[in-house]
Amino acid sequence: MKTWKIYYPFVKPYLKWIILTLIIGMIKFSIPLLLPMIMKYVVDGLLINPDLGVEQKIEQLMLILLGTLALFIVVRGPVEYLRQYFAQFITSRILFDMRNRLYAHLQRLSLRYYQNTKVGEAISRFINDVEQSKNLVEVGMMNIWLDIFTLTFVLIVMFVMNPVLTLVSISVLPLYAIAVNLLYKRLKKLTKDRSQALAGIQAYLHERIQGISVIRSFTLERYDQKKFEAINGNFLKKAMAQTRWNALTFSIINTLTDIAPILVIGYGGYRVIQGDLTLGTFVAFFGYLDRLYAPLRRLINSSTVLTQATASLERVKELMDEPYDIVDAPDARKLPSAGRIEFDRVWFQYNDDAGWVLKDINLTIEQGQTVAFVGMSGGGKSSLIGLIPRFLRCAEGPGENQRFGRPRRDARQPARFDRHGAAGQFPVQRVRP
Repeated sequence: MKTWKIYYPFVKPYLKWIILTLIIGMIKFSIPLLLPMIMKYVVDGLLINPDLGVEQKIEQLMLILLGTLALFIVVRGPVEYLRQYFAQFITSRILFDMRNRLYAHLQRLSLRYYQNTKVGEAISRFINDVEQSKNLVEVGMMNIWLDIFTLTFVLIVMFVMNPVLTLVSISVLPLYAIAVNLLYKRLKKLTKDRSQALAGIQAYLHERIQGISVIRSFTLERYDQKKFEAINGNFLKKAMAQTRWNALTFSIINTLTDIAPILVIGYGGYRVIQGDLTLGTFVAFFGYLDRLYAPLRRLINSSTVLTQATASLERVKELMDEPYDIVDAPDARKLPSAGRIEFDRVWFQYNDDAGWVLKDINLTIEQGQTVAFVGMSGGGKSSLIGLIPRFLRCAEGPGENQRFGRPRRDARQPARFDRHGAAGQFPVQRVRP
């Protein structure tokens, strides 16, 4: 449920459109459900009705055919178009809003995040996982409810026609529930593992394409090829694990589905032979049986799709929940356009596991002064420059009772930037609790 909460704000603006699409979908799905009843009338009322002559039977059959064709061509065609259009319109708009929100979020993350995260990983979540999550609306909020509506409608009609035969038809449903409960828990984990492995390929490919000149300069093609094969092999392993579980799931579900028609043929045929059931009712009942298990199959498939979409949404949520390292203090003031730059005992590190890049830096640069930073690679020049525009954030500061000073190892508290903005100078960057 926590994962779905992050999705609801994107869905809320389109709830009216979703309800309209559901209403249109109900009309679309209701029209084919009339066919078994029409077949029942044709068999019992026309074909084996001794009270009607040949000409009367042909006349009534032609009227039924013309009415049915008009219903499917004039009504069902436009309704099908509208349902498909609105469904795609809603999902496309939601994906548009999600990508805008994610991009704004990525812009606010500090450079520390991008230095500790592979670009391909972020791109994979931004594109693949967001695209996969659209099924939560298209399938979860539309198709599932339409299939439930179809199931309910068909079950009511079947119970009216013959309650006992209906119970025979749905006798395998408890086995469906058990199969879904046992199989789909593991499928979600396998799907998430596969998405993570695919993100690893994209991250590796992004880095290597950017650094292709370096790879060729040092003739590392064979080494790099073997490394990619290992990453690609890991994805293949995860993908095949998901494929095997999917195959097992569908084999069990389809086997259960095929049992029901056999039971109906046996029991229904016996009732027709005994004279307790008309041939038309039996034919109509068998027609409804297909319309009962077709949406049921779709619901099972929807469970697979929703499991995959939920796993993708969890990865999107992890990106959305990535905290901002740098935020303005509540009393922050607007900076002037020019002034003095001052570092007062600044310490910096990229993460808790890494060593200090800058240690107890004290620096003052007056307005108009030219200063050059010289040193070996990795000495902290870029990191120091990155602190000035707040591309990076000072590392842990002193304890609660110390205002300034060297960080204590036993006081790992988040650092803050002082943004005084006094007239004629930039804010002094200090480590504070």
